[in-house]
Amino acid sequence: MLKPEPGGSTPGLGAIAGGLAQDVGDLVRGEIALARVELDRKLHEVVIAAVSVIGGALVAFAGLVVLLEGGAAVLTFWLPAWASLLMVGVVIVLIGGIVARVGLSALSLKTLTPDRTIASVQKDAQIMKDRR
Repeated sequence: MLKPEPGGSTPGLGAIAGGLAQDVGDLVRGEIALARVELDRKLHEVVIAAVSVIGGALVAFAGLVVLLEGGAAVLTFWLPAWASLLMVGVVIVLIGGIVARVGLSALSLKTLTPDRTIASVQKDAQIMKDRR
């Protein structure tokens, strides 16, 4: 904020330019800080999604082993062993695939876009254009 010079006169061109440079510097530092916070939050979401993908894959594998054995053993009362194993295997692989797909969709590059920072920079650019 510019203050009147001693004697009550308005600030000179040098003071105005210096104040503007300081304001632009503050604005840039603020935008960088906002981007850093937003990207940290987005990175946290990516880590959680990656854990979800790995967890889903591990659960699907454990389920594959247990259910293939148990489900196939039960189904052999009505079906041949090969048909029982195939049926149970398909169901478990589908469940694991769904869990992994949900996690992968959360890992898309679109979720990493710093939307708030982009909107803020665009708003600041428009304000700068309007002040010309």
